[in-house]
Amino acid sequence: MNEKVESVTVELRLDLLKDLDKLSLEIGKNRTVMVSEALNMYLAYQELSLQQKPIEDESNKPLTADEFFDDLDI
Repeated sequence: MNEKVESVTVELRLDLLKDLDKLSLEIGKNRTVMVSEALNMYLAYQELSLQQKPIEDESNKPLTADEFFDDLDI
């Protein structure tokens, strides 16, 4: 299946980029794949998080990355 893709540019902290490069070498995946997989997981988590909120909760405030990883106990 051919998926349409579009290039985007993002700015990352240098320490995060260093961690990304190190891990990508260790597991044999390139940066694009790693970032795409991580973003897919984050978006799925956000959707699930919003679905689990009580109806009376109108904030629908997205989680920060820190809150996301805290919820995952990482």
